[in-house]
Amino acid sequence: MEFKQGEIYWVMMKDTATTGAEQKKDRPYVIVSRNQINRLGQHVVAVPFTSKLRHACAHRILIPTTQMVPNPACARKLVDSVALTDHIRVLDKSRLEQPKMGDLSETARLGIEGALAYVFDIR
Repeated sequence: MEFKQGEIYWVMMKDTATTGAEQKKDRPYVIVSRNQINRLGQHVVAVPFTSKLRHACAHRILIPTTQMVPNPACARKLVDSVALTDHIRVLDKSRLEQPKMGDLSETARLGIEGALAYVFDIR
């Protein structure tokens, strides 16, 4: 199975040990690692989404459904979301529920890329 940057997957996290404010609910994640890395390893780097739109700010990017392309083969529905770029996570590929939920637009991907540069202080 090939995973690509910008794809959105439902991820099961309830069985994962978490502490404090770490994301522990099952939720959509968008893959942010580059495609070459995604092909080589058993993991991807991803950013979780929340449907709590009030969490949007300079580094938490609002992603409306108009910036997502749904996968008609997936029963899960995409909703307006906020990409929690300060909760970036490495995920084993087996956690990504098939089929994918959809894909981000190029505009949304660039927004997340800019937010990650802000979080990591990359100039």
